[in-house]
Amino acid sequence: MLDRYLFGDIKRKSTEAPIDIVDIHDNQEKIGGAANVALSFKNLNTNISLFGFVGDDLAGKKIISELKKNKISTTGILKDGITTLKTRIITSKKKHLARFDVEKINYEKSKRKEELLKKITSKIPKVDFLILQDYNKGLLDQHMIQKILKEAKRYQKPVMVDPKEKNFTKYQGIKLIKPNLKEAEKLLKQKIELTNKNLKKACLKIQKKIKSDWIILTLGKHGLCIFFEGELYREHALPKKTPDVTGAGDNVICMSSLAIFHKISIQTIAELSNMSGRLACDKIGTNPINYYELITKLKKITKKNDN
Repeated sequence: MLDRYLFGDIKRKSTEAPIDIVDIHDNQEKIGGAANVALSFKNLNTNISLFGFVGDDLAGKKIISELKKNKISTTGILKDGITTLKTRIITSKKKHLARFDVEKINYEKSKRKEELLKKITSKIPKVDFLILQDYNKGLLDQHMIQKILKEAKRYQKPVMVDPKEKNFTKYQGIKLIKPNLKEAEKLLKQKIELTNKNLKKACLKIQKKIKSDWIILTLGKHGLCIFFEGELYREHALPKKTPDVTGAGDNVICMSSLAIFHKISIQTIAELSNMSGRLACDKIGTNPINYYELITKLKKITKKNDN
């Protein structure tokens, strides 16, 4: 996906309709979706292989260009359909005014899905772990999910999943699943109160449905919680009036997957994941993990706690 940001000021009203006129003075384009996760891994000095579709259009060419600029291989990127383009209008006061999307979801019937699947499965024996970023666009259907999970199990490769509710229960027997609060509530068909007791009950129910070793439940401005081997660890968010949560979940799945693979303690996983998501919320729009920024922030917190 390509995320476009238009920054401007409101100084006058339109004479054509009862609306404000936004005078645009700056713009940015950033790669989003699974490519944003790939950028975070690259920034953490990790070798990655990225797979997916872009359209044969300007937005798709921009994504390919940015990936190459960041030295991320594009051999796993196929052209098909129309690239999802999300445009957001933001004022100088960092207020989101509107978002409009150009999107045509047609991956369910794509003739190139089998070609992409072969590329993915041929790479599985050579990797340490896999991350499936499900955006409910039709690319990850039941056949593709089952085939990838089967091959991962065959080669004993851990699978980490950032799900959407449509395919939630199809990710069986995985290493990590990282839903957000809204997705978890839809799966369980209940409101989840943000107490440790209720969060633990919710995670236990999810674990029984998915059979996932780890569950990380992101709670937006309330931080996150991690459930593993019957224990819940809660990490609260640092207070912020107007967090921009765009892309925060991408940073959490990246950091937590890497930390779990390296068998870091659950407390440290929670701290690293929460901080990586927090740093994303401090900025406008989609932003991958910045290694030096993350380390600097963690050092400051450690020093403060020691004092």
